[in-house]
Amino acid sequence: MKLAIFIKATTHHKGYGGLETQNKVLCEGLAERGHNVTVFSPAREIGPQETLENGVKYVFVPCTYRMLFASFDKGNWYTKSYTAFLSQHQTEPFDVVISQSSAALGIIKQRDSLGIKVVGISHGTIGGEMKTILNSAKSVASVIKSTKSLLFGLVNFFGRQRQYIHGCNKIVAVSNAVKDSIVNETYANPEKITVIHNGIDPAKVPQRNWEEKEEDAPFKVLYIGRVEESKGLYELVCACKDLENVFLNIVGDGPFLEPLKILTRELKMSQRTLFYGKLPHDKTLEMYSCNNVFVLPTKRVEGLPMTLVEACFAGLPIITTNMGGNKDAVEDQFNGFLLRDSSKESIQSHILRLARDKKGAKSMGANGRIKAQKEFTLAGMLDSYERVLKTI
Repeated sequence: MKLAIFIKATTHHKGYGGLETQNKVLCEGLAERGHNVTVFSPAREIGPQETLENGVKYVFVPCTYRMLFASFDKGNWYTKSYTAFLSQHQTEPFDVVISQSSAALGIIKQRDSLGIKVVGISHGTIGGEMKTILNSAKSVASVIKSTKSLLFGLVNFFGRQRQYIHGCNKIVAVSNAVKDSIVNETYANPEKITVIHNGIDPAKVPQRNWEEKEEDAPFKVLYIGRVEESKGLYELVCACKDLENVFLNIVGDGPFLEPLKILTRELKMSQRTLFYGKLPHDKTLEMYSCNNVFVLPTKRVEGLPMTLVEACFAGLPIITTNMGGNKDAVEDQFNGFLLRDSSKESIQSHILRLARDKKGAKSMGANGRIKAQKEFTLAGMLDSYERVLKTI
């Protein structure tokens, strides 16, 4: 099939995250299976150009990017993405458009006149984003400070999100929680939505070696992801402070990085906390193999964090909050723990539980790998996407 994939940013852009990484994996996997794949994305700092990487063609479109009143701005992504698509579609027609979140809204609104089928991939919902803002608020003042974001979310809740969901022929939700949220927020037909978990190649994730002698070795806690306060990192650092022989490794970058470093100094945690910054993906994957537990105490309503999937494949037990799609990757007391909240006390008690029971931690890690092999492989993900593409 000839596929056009629309996404707000790619791994070529600065500050990319899990969504962009997973899009790369999906596109290259489909290209390897013989599909003709073209990715359309805003040029931003890259500049307008076309490039080919690992069988995937990238078209970087010069434009501005804003969502409100986008259709009235001729230089906006909404209009420019449609023009860039049309110039190629008229020469060699695409079979299907894939929209990462609402990035293809300019094409979705012209779907019938273009005679094109559209599959949307939903990683979360506007309602989830609004809950995240409220969950992260520490006081009434912080809620008031977030009023602008909440109002923006409210407009998109009733506008862009419903246009996107109802405008696609088929929706892929990355977790069961995302599917439930879509149905509840947009009243979409559940039969229109298929859950496909993001997948990775197991061979690319180094394994945790639990056979090493660790009687006196420090217990290493790992966090990988955006360094934001909403990820529960303040509570994580505080939780590790009073745990003897527990070390904390933090991989990633973000707006909360410097305040977090200051916090570790104030708590006299500097000698037991290492900040690695943002690492290349292959180096990031290596981090799992040299730690004892992966902790994601997020306050965000997550779609399905890829770090949880990677930790499963690495054979690490996981501690995370029972938010959004986290429970698709973590079964409580099977391959980790699902916390009711991200409080310091809750995080601390569960880290301590694993630190005192190395055999139990090893067993949970093994369970996670078994679960990942069944539910999160790249091959399984690609098979599922191809079935969806064939149905439309």
